[in-house]
Amino acid sequence: MTRRSRRNWLPTRAPRKGTLIVARIIYFAGLSGWLGVVPLLDHYATAALAFAGGLLILGALLRDL
Repeated sequence: MTRRSRRNWLPTRAPRKGTLIVARIIYFAGLSGWLGVVPLLDHYATAALAFAGGLLILGALLRDL
């Protein structure tokens, strides 16, 4: 196995603009709920933060998301 093939084992790229916008909205909604700025249950706020992070990770790994 050459060094070049190891480097391309997990090709990543920047998420699309639409994915970034949706993740940013969900992240700020979850963060606002977690900090108590908006009335949101802690479970939903934590789930929103986790979902936004997962969306960004999938957007970096998958080509069409």
